[in-house]
Amino acid sequence: MFEQLKFHQALSFALLIAGLAWLLAREVDCDLPPIRDLSIDSLQEFLSNGSFTSEDIVQTYLARIAEVNPTIRSVIEINPNAIQEARDLDRERQRKGRRSELHGIPILVKDSINTDGMNNSVGSFCLLGSRAKDEASVITRLRAAGAIILGKSNMSQWGNSRSSAKTTSNGWSSVGGQTYGVYCHHQDPCGSSSGSAVSMALGLAAGTVGVETVGSITCPAMRSNLVSIKTTAGLVARDNVIVTKLRGSVGPITKTVKDAAIMLKFMAGQSPDDPLSSRIPFETIPDYAKSCKLNGLAHSRLGVPRNNAENPFAATMNLTVVMESFNRVLDIIKETGATIIDNANYSAYEQVNADDAPQQLLGPSEYKFDMENYFRSLEVNPKNILTMKDLIACTKSLPEKEYPSRDTAYWEFASNAADFESPEMVEAVERMRYLGGPGGIDGALDAAGADALIFPSVCSSDVPGLVGYPVICVPLGFMPEGTAEKRNPRGNLVEEAAGIPFGISFIGRPYSEQKLIELAYSFEKLTQIGLQRKPVVLPSADPCSLVRRRRVLFQMLSGISPWKLFEF
Repeated sequence: MFEQLKFHQALSFALLIAGLAWLLAREVDCDLPPIRDLSIDSLQEFLSNGSFTSEDIVQTYLARIAEVNPTIRSVIEINPNAIQEARDLDRERQRKGRRSELHGIPILVKDSINTDGMNNSVGSFCLLGSRAKDEASVITRLRAAGAIILGKSNMSQWGNSRSSAKTTSNGWSSVGGQTYGVYCHHQDPCGSSSGSAVSMALGLAAGTVGVETVGSITCPAMRSNLVSIKTTAGLVARDNVIVTKLRGSVGPITKTVKDAAIMLKFMAGQSPDDPLSSRIPFETIPDYAKSCKLNGLAHSRLGVPRNNAENPFAATMNLTVVMESFNRVLDIIKETGATIIDNANYSAYEQVNADDAPQQLLGPSEYKFDMENYFRSLEVNPKNILTMKDLIACTKSLPEKEYPSRDTAYWEFASNAADFESPEMVEAVERMRYLGGPGGIDGALDAAGADALIFPSVCSSDVPGLVGYPVICVPLGFMPEGTAEKRNPRGNLVEEAAGIPFGISFIGRPYSEQKLIELAYSFEKLTQIGLQRKPVVLPSADPCSLVRRRRVLFQMLSGISPWKLFEF
């Protein structure tokens, strides 16, 4: 009994010390910047000089997630081993130095990328607990570079490919709930990489990873005032990633172009399980960060495909406001010595949004083919989902899936789609490649003699999405004060309001990421638009709170033997 009393007295004393440390920590100097403002290079600098550790960074991000995730819901799962991995990488840094620019850097990845030790549910209870035979090679590459996979980000369930537009909402999943954008209350985050973008905007990780076929990286990045690289399809291998294998991409979402370039260096590469990745035209993956040059716009030729404004998706924002901002920056770009070729239009664009456009026919068939192949490849499949019809039945049976409020219209269509390998679909693929290539991006670049195309991001995902061409999104502006609030078709999210960001896209040929990074970095540094506004919601936890607490505890306990705590 006496020993137990001594223990409880010692524990109470230790807790008192810890509590006093937290209170006194406010008075201890700490000159570290807010973690949300730190680039990957800055994090590495502070890690190298001992200002904090990777474990400190992980603890800080976890505290920030705990603050905002109950309401914003951008993170769907935390890696249970994240803290231990950080400790191991801290010890390795002390013994051997850092592996790469990503050593000890925490990253969140979309919940459609298989990651060992975590779910890959695509936001659905129908796949919760399932497991692929291997994790995605892009995750293995990031780990090899020393990155810490902090967790999985929420997403528009099934990549926005379940319901009709009137019944769905960007950023909602049955597992993760509704992700909200953070530049106005109840903001539509866009999708489907919604959680990756919102988490990045809030400073819940140093970098995030998204997945896109058409707009799913670019649009959320745009709506969160961020940079993104929708890579050439196959530049980052898509094995064990739920995405269309014909034209889908994996890419980084970050606060800056350089951070995205650093991440891409360690994400890109071939995999024997992704045949398209074998087309990468270089033996060594470039150091993309070396393309970050201040004079990158000088002497460049940039085409403006004005007819891309006819994209129906542009109606989700006030295009007049967006185009005014775009036209203003064209004048700024010209001052760098760049040449603007206006009306470098897509020659076949009227066919892209026609009722008989090839992607309208191909999309459901492509989706069914890729999804059913994925289901059958799973090593663990708790609900035995093997076909689209199985998936529909599972969804209708689970109340968490909110059926019929959120319908299964697209799946019903896809489940009856023609065979993806049929002559009809082969012809549709060829038509689609023409619309995106000679009748689209390649044709416009050739006619203008341009290095790249530029246009507002709200319009410009459709043509690159036909053929898997690269796109870099950079902040362009914000909806002005007085903008009338407009809600999505379901009515639960704000699509347009004052303060909501929009972006500019740099579009190029396959594997032109180095040139696009050069242009985008120069534009970012020239305009610095991304620094002009912060989210309306921000967590408060920062490394200083940990550093201050550690300093106070050290000061309070220095010179005291641990055994003194037990001497009463």
